[in-house]
Amino acid sequence: MNSISQATYCVLNGALVLAAEAMISVQDRGFRYGDGVFESIAVENGVPYQYDWHMARLSGGLDAIKIAFDVNGLQAHVHALLQKNKVMQGMLRIQITRGAGSRGYLPDPSARPNFIIETMPKPPLPEKPVSLWRSSYQKMSAEALPVRYKLCQGLNSTLARMEAAENNCFDALLLNAQSEIGETGSGHIFWQKNGAIFTPALTCGILEGSTRAAIMRLLPVTETSATMETLAQADAVCIANAAWGALAVNVLQPENHHWQSEHFAVQLNTIIREDKKYFHAAHHSEWQMPLE
Repeated sequence: MNSISQATYCVLNGALVLAAEAMISVQDRGFRYGDGVFESIAVENGVPYQYDWHMARLSGGLDAIKIAFDVNGLQAHVHALLQKNKVMQGMLRIQITRGAGSRGYLPDPSARPNFIIETMPKPPLPEKPVSLWRSSYQKMSAEALPVRYKLCQGLNSTLARMEAAENNCFDALLLNAQSEIGETGSGHIFWQKNGAIFTPALTCGILEGSTRAAIMRLLPVTETSATMETLAQADAVCIANAAWGALAVNVLQPENHHWQSEHFAVQLNTIIREDKKYFHAAHHSEWQMPLE
């Protein structure tokens, strides 16, 4: 089966339960304050792509917001859920919150983390190159929050993407406080100039993305700090994340900058696709063995 079965299960604190019946306390700090971290992982032929990389980022995020939780025990639960939902292609989402218990914003020391693992289909991909909107919202800095990690507090991206949709654009481009190119509401940005590939450096205050990491592992990519002027002079622009792969960008509004990016997107998606095949071959037995 290539899609998620109708009776979709999730894992809630180690128990397989029907997703529609899963419940957490209204006092959970993830619900109240966005106090937690999460990972979104592509599942290819039953194998979570770059799983170990995602676990390392998840562990780093937990350390950054001071939640004590050992991610090493998650793989057995992930394996059980993929088998239960018969997922071969799709997305895996792992979320860990600080749990219930607060004295206002200050967490109660007795709070115990909650963890939730879900599966879902990949979103449909656009059939044509996409448009970006230069957001009026600013990318939050690393001095404000540990932005290298996927924080449950996602209002910055939510507002940026809503603004893009209001202007008939697919996604929004956020700049940092120094007016440097950061990332989009839901992905990372790459551009090509004279055959060379560039992307914003982590020092620009961006998420340390999984697809970004894969592309940088597979191709020579220069990390840089760049302005809108640099982007306007690019030959091609793509945005990328775990769910999309790479999408060609043909216009940035309201500046009306245009690019021809289809070939660049094909280049990036080809190397990602080949890496997923390699990853599947290397890890297939690890994820297909019967559970004990």
